[in-house]
Amino acid sequence: MRYDVDHKERTRLRLLTDAAIMLREDGPDGLSVATLMKRQGLTHGGFYAHFNSKDDLIACAIDVMFERYAERFRLRTRGLSPLQGILAYIAYYLSPSHYNKPGQGCPIATTSGDVARLGPDARKRFEAGVAGMRDLIAAQFVRLGFDVDEAIAQAVVLMSELAGAVIMARAVKSTAAQKHVCQSAQTAILTRLRQSFPVFETETCPPAAAMAEDDAVLPVTSGA
Repeated sequence: MRYDVDHKERTRLRLLTDAAIMLREDGPDGLSVATLMKRQGLTHGGFYAHFNSKDDLIACAIDVMFERYAERFRLRTRGLSPLQGILAYIAYYLSPSHYNKPGQGCPIATTSGDVARLGPDARKRFEAGVAGMRDLIAAQFVRLGFDVDEAIAQAVVLMSELAGAVIMARAVKSTAAQKHVCQSAQTAILTRLRQSFPVFETETCPPAAAMAEDDAVLPVTSGA
């Protein structure tokens, strides 16, 4: 049976969406092409109609996982003031809704440890994805009145603090320990921001926003 170009592209995007989830859950070594194709009801041989190799799949999936996560950030900060947006993001990132769902979560906290062992194309795409997330967060600081260089610096610091806390929370076993790690991190981050920048003094983190929709319902804008 012959399929049109749109059908092939839709199939490719489905594969990339699932691969982006598997990559975050199982890492590149655990991302099995055979399992991916079976999950999508496709034959193993059909894989090569869409990708040149597993390395090609991983590189493209990195693009998609950052695109999906960036879109979630945009959706859940839309309509909020920049201050509210930053605080809502902190609350979400350090919540069970995020750290208990690595397949839907921030690629930095799930995949950073594997990137150094990947090929140059995957590493380049990961770096571009990190830069994109940095710029989204920095834009919130710019709207608060920070100059661009300081906004970028604050975004990098915040991303590092958040990702480190979630990596530790996922590494410990008990729910109580996970909660303690993330609550401690949130307290420390907010204390730092309030002591350094008066604009944060009067605001508190809201309850964690429901930023964790299934990736399957979010649009993919590329994936090439």
